Amino acid sequence: MFKKIIFSATLLLSVGACTKDFETINVNPNTPTTVPIDYLLGESQLFLTGSASGPASKTWRANFGYAACLIQQMSSIDATFYKGSFYTFLGEINSAFFDNSYTNAVKSIVNLIDVAQKDPKNVNVLSMARILKVMEFSRTTDMYGDIPYSEAGKGFIDNNFAPKYDAQKDIYMDMLNELDQAGKAFDATKYIPKAADYMYAGDLDKWKRAANTLMLRLAMRMQKADPANAQSWAKKAIDGGLINSNEETIAIKYSNTGAEINSNPNSWILGPSGSNITNISNAGVQWAKTLIDMMKARKDPRLPVIAMLKNGDTSVEKQKGLPNATDAVGLNSLDDKNLDNYSRPATNTMNIALPWIYMTYAEAQLLKAEAIERGWATGSALASFEAGQSAALAQMTTMGGSIPAAQITAYATQNPYPAAGTMDAKMNAIHTEIYLIAASTFNHIEGWANWRRTGFPVLVPVNYLGNDTNGQIPRRLRYPLSEEGINPNFKTAIDRQGPDTFMTRVWWDK
Repeated sequence: MFKKIIFSATLLLSVGACTKDFETINVNPNTPTTVPIDYLLGESQLFLTGSASGPASKTWRANFGYAACLIQQMSSIDATFYKGSFYTFLGEINSAFFDNSYTNAVKSIVNLIDVAQKDPKNVNVLSMARILKVMEFSRTTDMYGDIPYSEAGKGFIDNNFAPKYDAQKDIYMDMLNELDQAGKAFDATKYIPKAADYMYAGDLDKWKRAANTLMLRLAMRMQKADPANAQSWAKKAIDGGLINSNEETIAIKYSNTGAEINSNPNSWILGPSGSNITNISNAGVQWAKTLIDMMKARKDPRLPVIAMLKNGDTSVEKQKGLPNATDAVGLNSLDDKNLDNYSRPATNTMNIALPWIYMTYAEAQLLKAEAIERGWATGSALASFEAGQSAALAQMTTMGGSIPAAQITAYATQNPYPAAGTMDAKMNAIHTEIYLIAASTFNHIEGWANWRRTGFPVLVPVNYLGNDTNGQIPRRLRYPLSEEGINPNFKTAIDRQGPDTFMTRVWWDK
């Protein structure tokens, strides 16, 4: 990206053509030869979120087109685009995250690391970049499995345009080490970027806790595949200190300039300027029946915050979810054939200035409750569950809504933690809450990953005619069709991981 290209030329000298000030006169002061490191940091954070359109439109296609629909949080009658609702394949949507991650976020973050590590004064920027790298690659490997990792993004550094595919197990161990080392390397005596840090404005203590919190998520993801390492890393994360409030939720915060790249990408997709609301009759995505029914049964006060009918009605009794695997023809077989009467994201959740949430304090507390129940950490699982449950509802103030304290208390009473119940009952309670957090913060990619690991809440698959999974919820996304032709290392991943299908499980998915 910032590779220097050196041109050689023959310089014709003449007394009348040259002066001793030639070099100074011919330098444009508005065109720097190196890019400021603060710019690289800000760019890397924004590329993490993707955008609604253009070359960085990776996140929403995987998030809404597949993940949200796969786990029945969202649904669409558009069987040609929202393939997750039908378990079918569309290369453009399936490969968008993979393709755009490597050409934008990965390249930007790897370049940032390369630049930052050359000067000891930039150790804090380097640590932030290492954490951002984990944030990006963890989503990619969770969706696809074995991926280019250790050699990825270095084409402009060492001309390696065919990086090897690393095994997911190895990727996970390296990511955990990166979080551990990056957190420990922060140094308050060195340069601290503030304006360019859209996550914590240069607060190093919050960054350290964020690193530990991400470590806990990765550790719990390994629970079935490598329980010994899962336990060890979960304990390290919790002992090191997790984010401690909703104010420390891991998120990208925007300055509301109106520019698309500096705005929450979800708002551009779901909001009035996006096709998914204005043209919902033929191209939209709406809340799914499974989610709406679940929230009604649980008397979840987040429902009127996140859902409305087309006319803007947010009353709970009128909210209705669209059944998954309902195409345009299937809509005619429903009792209500009018899409206007089915719930869609509420207007207040579509403000372009809302933060883009990666991991909440609420999720961290719920994962801590699980770790305690498994004997991997000390403390009260009940207390951590209740802290996570209430924080998840209070979090909605950052999603354009507000839930009164009395409603938070009533929800806890309606949905108590089964402290005396079976392990399955406890896991169902914990991970149903995480499922609802993912839906209400539009973090469906994480919701899908957590559901694959735990199986909670229990979902009933659909069986759309012509689906690619024999009526089973996909376990991963397929690699881009172009990979086999452009990267000779592609075959190694297939030989090691299994066939490139929706039903081949990634390493941690046991």
